[in-house]
Amino acid sequence: MLLGLAAAAGATLLPGMLNMTSVNVSLRAGRRTAYIFALGMATTVLLQAGIAVFFAGFLNDHALVVDALRQCAILVFLFLSAFFLFKGIRARVAEASQPDRPYRGSPFLRGTLLAVMNLLTVPYFFATSGWFLANGSLHDTALARIVFAGSAGVGALVIFMGYARAAHWMHRNARFVTRNINYLLSGLLLVLAVAQGLRLYF
Repeated sequence: MLLGLAAAAGATLLPGMLNMTSVNVSLRAGRRTAYIFALGMATTVLLQAGIAVFFAGFLNDHALVVDALRQCAILVFLFLSAFFLFKGIRARVAEASQPDRPYRGSPFLRGTLLAVMNLLTVPYFFATSGWFLANGSLHDTALARIVFAGSAGVGALVIFMGYARAAHWMHRNARFVTRNINYLLSGLLLVLAVAQGLRLYF
């Protein structure tokens, strides 16, 4: 279980996009909505971890699948970077002219879809679970794999909910970050796209 929690910490803390979006939703729509949003993201992380750990052997024999996911990730990161840049500009215009519009749509579904767009999660969990299996830290049984995936989902949920809960504290004590969160997410995603491109082609 500890292996899954540790893997979830890496998967959720390194990209940053999902964590900061939890803060954004909490500030905009309230803590309860942000918790549901976090549950959607964590559910996707659980499924991604499950896919990776149960198909570790298949992916190891078909490295082209992992390479294709990494290449798609560049396009997804660029798309999301442009999306959050546009969202930040629109939020600034709305801030100057009128109050924020109400949060629309299912927070669970939106959280799920956002986490699905993070295509690096499956290769990440494939690499970590493969390493754990190879050195014997993770037993090669169905139960051990289920516990690994489940604990990864629980760990992700705890982290996302922690960010949602701390959103107002962050807004008071790190106002620049929360006020410019969409621009920061856009920049972070652009950096991830460039870094991924450099890793693949150079």
